Amino acid sequence: MRIGVYFGGLLLALVAAAVTYLYGFWVGGFLELRATSEYCADKPLAFPATSWSWVPLRHQCRWSDGGATDLVPWYVNPVVFSCLGVAAVCMVLAIRGRTGRVRGL
Repeated sequence: MRIGVYFGGLLLALVAAAVTYLYGFWVGGFLELRATSEYCADKPLAFPATSWSWVPLRHQCRWSDGGATDLVPWYVNPVVFSCLGVAAVCMVLAIRGRTGRVRGL
């Protein structure tokens, strides 16, 4: 198989991972300028009212009863990590194909 196909798959997987991550960032309310009580308005809030992490992408509303709701859709992190896995496989195959071609195998 041609090496360009693997590099194309690598690029496509990385772009898909980046777009999905940015979508989760946007939908997850990281850029909300409103008060937390406006976008986490289901129940009384705990202190601290929200928690977040970059990897895995998570933005949670914490309630006073101990519960939490994640504002990032459930499918964002599995899609991002699957795309990164595909990108890693494509990179290994591209490098392996390139070194095999240089050696004359």
